[in-house]
Amino acid sequence: MSPRTLLYFIMVWSLCFAAISTTKASDPAPDDGCGKAEWARRVWEETGQLPDPALLGHRHSMEASSDTDVLHYDLNIEINPATHWLGGSNTIQVRSLVDGLTTFRIRIRSNFSTPLVQVNGVTVTPVRIDTPTLEIPLPAPINAGEEFTVYIEYNGYPVSLGFGSITFTTQGGQPAVYTLSETSYAYTWWPAKDDNTDKATANMRFTVPNNLVVASNGLLQETEVVPGNKLRYHWQTSYPTATYLYCFALTNYHYYADVFSFDGGEMPVVMYIYPQSDNLSNRNAWWKMIDMLGVFSDLYGLYPFIDEKYGMAQFGWSGGMEHQTLTTQGGFWEHVTAHELSHQWWGDMVTCGTWHDIWLNEGFATYSEALWYEFKGPQPDPQARINYMLSSRWPSNVDGTVYVYDLSSLNQIFDSNLTYKKGGWVLHQLRGVLGDEAFFEMLAEYRKAYAYGSAITDDLQEIVEQQTGEPFEWFFEEWLYQPGAPQYQYGWTTHTVGSQNYVELYLNQTQQTAHPTWPIFTMPIEILTASAAGDESETVWNDAATEYLLWPVDEAADDLEFDPNHWILRWTTQEVPMVAGPPKVVSTWPLPKSSIPIYKVRPLQVTFHKNVQVVAADFELRGKSSGVIPCRQSYNPVTFTVTLTPYKPLRPDRYTLTIRDSVEAVDSGMALDGEYQAMHKPAGWPSGDGEAGGAAQLSFSVVKSNILSPVVPYPPMWTPTNTGYRPTIKP
Repeated sequence: MSPRTLLYFIMVWSLCFAAISTTKASDPAPDDGCGKAEWARRVWEETGQLPDPALLGHRHSMEASSDTDVLHYDLNIEINPATHWLGGSNTIQVRSLVDGLTTFRIRIRSNFSTPLVQVNGVTVTPVRIDTPTLEIPLPAPINAGEEFTVYIEYNGYPVSLGFGSITFTTQGGQPAVYTLSETSYAYTWWPAKDDNTDKATANMRFTVPNNLVVASNGLLQETEVVPGNKLRYHWQTSYPTATYLYCFALTNYHYYADVFSFDGGEMPVVMYIYPQSDNLSNRNAWWKMIDMLGVFSDLYGLYPFIDEKYGMAQFGWSGGMEHQTLTTQGGFWEHVTAHELSHQWWGDMVTCGTWHDIWLNEGFATYSEALWYEFKGPQPDPQARINYMLSSRWPSNVDGTVYVYDLSSLNQIFDSNLTYKKGGWVLHQLRGVLGDEAFFEMLAEYRKAYAYGSAITDDLQEIVEQQTGEPFEWFFEEWLYQPGAPQYQYGWTTHTVGSQNYVELYLNQTQQTAHPTWPIFTMPIEILTASAAGDESETVWNDAATEYLLWPVDEAADDLEFDPNHWILRWTTQEVPMVAGPPKVVSTWPLPKSSIPIYKVRPLQVTFHKNVQVVAADFELRGKSSGVIPCRQSYNPVTFTVTLTPYKPLRPDRYTLTIRDSVEAVDSGMALDGEYQAMHKPAGWPSGDGEAGGAAQLSFSVVKSNILSPVVPYPPMWTPTNTGYRPTIKP
């Protein structure tokens, strides 16, 4: 087990799932998708509130959460907006996952009384473990696969924690009550097992004054008249739902309904809006959710709760919350509407398994905002996505990690720069690395694997690796588990060798000068070169602090653009004068891995991309059977070509030519960058991994020929004098 995986199990239910506060700070403008991030920061700064002391036992109270699987909740409660009172019952259907289960833990805050608790109809006396947690004894041990029912009655005056887990307020002079249980505050208003990895279906009945409307998850089954001028709203969802995603919102709403059409079917789309906000402009702003449902269904697969509904309800919070099938939102912002809707796929259908991995919710939803702007028109508009990511989703600070190590800080869990914006850029960069088709196929596989369940970051990495067949630790480790972003310096020049043009790029990552804890980032980087013949694109691989990268182009370049489509979260980018680097091999005869008929054998040639210093000892020709073959070496400093003429004819054999990194560039004095790079054309050249040092090797075969041909005498030895040039001699 890796240290990080161990950390998941140690910290997953740590005490600081708690958001910070019993006092709500003033609401901010929603500068992120949900408003939660900035609000968390302001609570911390303005109130200095620490996590609810009751949660100090949270890790202990939930340590046995994997012993059971909650199947269904049946909640029946009454809410009195005037007195801020709430009471009723919850019936919980549970399956044991272990043999000999003797207790079951739920969370309901200690300010509620629990006059009756029953298991399978037998009254039991629960034990209060801590402020949030009740341990319920089972009358008889339950074995794996067996089911049991817990019935609990409760009532009291809820305490609002976190982001306002349950809030009694007014709007337009009318009472209003709403819930927002993220991260783990369902226990402040209803009894449940609070575990993102254990989702359940539910019936939820809410009895309220008959002048008020209740919106909640799933589909409305009935509205029943209750004595005392009350109504009971019965909502039901058949989709597994995390406890923090259950909700209700009540006030004197105006209600509107429309439909989302798909593949010959229709799903209701509903809106609950305050009377004073009910105007055409606001309604039209929210009705964009229908077009958004179409866009995201095209990108991510059909809306995941298609058999029920999607709805939006206005509430008294400056932001939004992605309650499953019913987003609650405090305003009419287009990007927030897109953000919250996309959570139905990423956060609701696939829920972060731990709060360490919340970027799987918020980073995905942040990037979905950009995808909405890219795909909302009749044709895709990549520039709209680029503009949005650069202008609205560019983090102002990256000196931290996307993965949340410290759950004691609400400020870090909902950090606007890291969880939201940098998290969104991580997903954007992954799309750039994989390409569009593979990226969206990967999301489809991720959805398929974890639909209606939960996932952690390692699960996403595994999906990427399964799809590509390649390790992706280099990407996930640096971008998610380490701080920072690359700061690039680059310079470039052109070369012409024979008839072939090349571009050479000097690339330097400078972030560690000012930020020693930031890593060197491994990334493929798109480079666009321009010439009179047009633009050419090349993707280079950068995995070291300083590199010199060389590739062929069709025409001599007269301009170069670095990462033109902005696939990389590059903190700074500076063009500098070209710095001379190491030499590279650009061509050879014979070509690597070639087979040469014996009658076509001629002297070997190695061409570099610039002037080098060479001696005969820089080269070795070895036959598998023949051993080392001595060669005469000559060098042409105009064509940068070394000719190697064996002292004896090459016979059928498998040969390896080694060009040692004792070869040096005349201009820089750097050693040969010679590693064979199979992705380059032709035949793996230019050589090099970007850094000085490293021999070049090519293998070829001389084979017998069945073609009758005259015996060709072996060419005479070439010497420096009969080439007309004097070789460059190292000092």
